[in-house]
Amino acid sequence: MEPQNPRQERYSAEMTAQRHFDEALRTGKWRRLFQRFTKQENALIPYRYLQRIVESTNQQYRGLQAVPLDKIIGSLDRSGDFDRIFNPTQGHSRSKWQRVDIANLQDISLPPIMLYKVGEAYFVVDGHHRVSVARYKGQDYIDALVTEVASRVPVTADLTLADLDLLGEYRDFLNHTGLDLLRPDTNLRVTRPEYFKRLQEHINVHRYMMNLDRSQPATWQEAVLSWYDDIYMPIVKAIRKKHMQREFPGLSEADLYLWVIDHAYFLSQKLQHEVPPQKAVSDFIARFSRQPGRVISRMLVALRDRFRAARIEFAPRTGIYRTEKLEESGRERLFGNILVTISGAPSGWLALSQAGEIARREQGVLHGLHVLPNGSLEAQQEADQIQEEYAFRCQSMGATYTFKIEQGNIEQVIIEHGRWADLIVINQRVRTGALPDAPLGSIFYAVAEQATRPLLAVPGTSVQRIEKLLLAYDGSAKSQEALFIMRDLVSRWHVSGVVVTVATSRTNREMLDSAWQYVQHSTSSSVISRYESGDPADVLLRVMQEEQASMLIMGGYGYKPFLKAFLGSTVDRMVREAWFPVLICR
Repeated sequence: MEPQNPRQERYSAEMTAQRHFDEALRTGKWRRLFQRFTKQENALIPYRYLQRIVESTNQQYRGLQAVPLDKIIGSLDRSGDFDRIFNPTQGHSRSKWQRVDIANLQDISLPPIMLYKVGEAYFVVDGHHRVSVARYKGQDYIDALVTEVASRVPVTADLTLADLDLLGEYRDFLNHTGLDLLRPDTNLRVTRPEYFKRLQEHINVHRYMMNLDRSQPATWQEAVLSWYDDIYMPIVKAIRKKHMQREFPGLSEADLYLWVIDHAYFLSQKLQHEVPPQKAVSDFIARFSRQPGRVISRMLVALRDRFRAARIEFAPRTGIYRTEKLEESGRERLFGNILVTISGAPSGWLALSQAGEIARREQGVLHGLHVLPNGSLEAQQEADQIQEEYAFRCQSMGATYTFKIEQGNIEQVIIEHGRWADLIVINQRVRTGALPDAPLGSIFYAVAEQATRPLLAVPGTSVQRIEKLLLAYDGSAKSQEALFIMRDLVSRWHVSGVVVTVATSRTNREMLDSAWQYVQHSTSSSVISRYESGDPADVLLRVMQEEQASMLIMGGYGYKPFLKAFLGSTVDRMVREAWFPVLICR
């Protein structure tokens, strides 16, 4: 094949370039039509629009760089001639576009383009047609002389015209708070302009709360820093830890912060006591995430509630409580929020007094809960009398307290409120019945089986001053939960302890020694271990008496719910016969 002469080569390149431009122009038209129907952004960002928001005169020349083409999103003065990915939109671009393409076809080097860089985005100053041809040919990078323009607001390569209002509000927020100067790494990007006003309101409220405890009013700068460090960032850390942005794609951390704050407020109003926003994160995900796994989980919960109503129980996973406590940063107490079920019966008031003893040691809050059997006037009047008595007793103990009256299924209400407590206190109800669980009553059993929190069963005879703890340890997952609580209480309450293991086919002395060392190494108080033989319930009752222990800590029901109904359990017998409080752990 004979080589083409220069004139033929030029003609061939011109025809190819003409075809390329027609294809690019046609692609641009189809793209505009498609995105008009899908309402997707297809326009280049005019630099002058962004410049009004950035309000910066600070520019720095960065020299020659290889710039990613997909980060070039706007133009200094030709945003109407090209679409978002630099397809030509006007026929008058043909001549220059084809000249650039011909140069590429003939391997003629062209000078670098000129760009402004703002944040992560680039804007063409000179070289629009070179960018367009490069995008058409599928290049990833292009050589450019870059001048960087400083910006207080974060500008990303996915910026759209609709986002400019957001950036304007963000600029005003930063101008007012100075947060980007106080905390340079901050990024409070949100998806709705009005959210910045809400963030500013949060700072105002926080400043007001700060001034309640100060002789000198907090400065605006102090309030901004305190809000960001002590309120905003702890919640954002919880959001990150729970990978919340995966659950709610498209939302920023600041968006989710506002959602979590609102959800925590809703829960606080519902429960009538404060719910830490960090705890509200998990509940928000469980309730509202549209990820398939979460949706299925909610369906299973609804199904479980139906079975529960039919007295068919499914126990939650063991270890939820310990996992949550280990995740809490700066935890100073185990039982900060104590839910006390109040029926108005004398045994219930004993349970409140025992809960008050624990609240005193933990500096915790007592949350009384009374569940109405119906909405009758008589039931409401009785509830009001119970509330007055409850308040009087809590004040007499010097305890911090709240009280909530609910109507509904008693066990389900207790279990739901128990999710937000650290401990559930309930009095033991002795009844007669054929099955081994009947003496405890269906309410006690349902709560003990379904609650994810430790349950303190209080005898209806006396209140114990807690001076010695006894742990029943058999190495099971639930007794590991009890071991964790035993270690924490012995070390912080400075009380003595006893670790007891009853010899079975699943236990041995080495297991007991390991548990004893785990507890003893955390405290200077005396902790002893005992390895005993015999019926577990008989052994525990005997050792409690011999050691004069004040409270028993043990794992929850070991059998599956169906088997337990027929076989009974050590837990049942301990709760039925105990003269001391029994802390049952899941």
